Amino acid sequence: MARYDVFLAGSLADREKAELILRRLRALKFKVRYDKKREHTTPTPRDYRDADNSQTVLILWSKDACDSDQADSDWVHAVAHHARSKPGTLLQAGLDATVPDEPFSDDKRFALAGMGPRKLVEGYYQLVEELGRRDGRVDLRDWLKLKASDKDGKAAWKENHPTDPLSQSPKAKAKASATPASSETAAPAPEQIVIPPIATSELNPPTAPTGTEEDILGRIMLLAVALVLAIKLLMSGLMRSSPTTKTANVIEQKLVEQCPPGQMPAYLLELENQPLEPGGIIDDTE
Repeated sequence: MARYDVFLAGSLADREKAELILRRLRALKFKVRYDKKREHTTPTPRDYRDADNSQTVLILWSKDACDSDQADSDWVHAVAHHARSKPGTLLQAGLDATVPDEPFSDDKRFALAGMGPRKLVEGYYQLVEELGRRDGRVDLRDWLKLKASDKDGKAAWKENHPTDPLSQSPKAKAKASATPASSETAAPAPEQIVIPPIATSELNPPTAPTGTEEDILGRIMLLAVALVLAIKLLMSGLMRSSPTTKTANVIEQKLVEQCPPGQMPAYLLELENQPLEPGGIIDDTE
């Protein structure tokens, strides 16, 4: 679907006349794309994109637009060639008696010479009728011929053309959207969705233990830890017994068994019965 009804293209020298046509077309509720601030003389990608998004590309031919010695003329011709490559898009108008070069000289042009802020010419009526035909609108010539003070005539025209953009004023649209629908035409209310009740147990999360339960659990944990520590200490004490002490106790026990209390060991009695060597030295080498 086209974004604009008309893409308006003319030379920089004809900007004043182009803006006059722009205002008149917009007064008829045509959506017109026109770059008032254009200074470039070579079409940009945006120029081509806006032309492609328009139902009609309206070229305004004039002496300046047709003068190939001027750089701005290249912009007008480039846009015209682009529109002519798409059948049913190009529409031409002449601001003066200058004839463009081929192939545009062979196409129909609407004569707008002599048109001013307070004066309309036959060529403009024909141009508007062609734009209306392309947009599905009729009787725009009749609207243009109505005087600004003829409120009854305009009201009758709008009544006969209720779908035309001229009849769809912003105030009327806002009023229509704000008016509530009657009970006969109102849309039926949507069916109510009944949500079944949810069991209370499904919504209640598990509660944390109370203070008394926490105290009991804490005491049990402390007792368990104390018991484990006591067992470890007991095992550590048993494992620390010195092997040297155990060995001394065994030797002492054996000596007591060999030499009861109050008796002399046998090896001492044998030494006592042996004769002494000269010098009082006992010979125990044998």
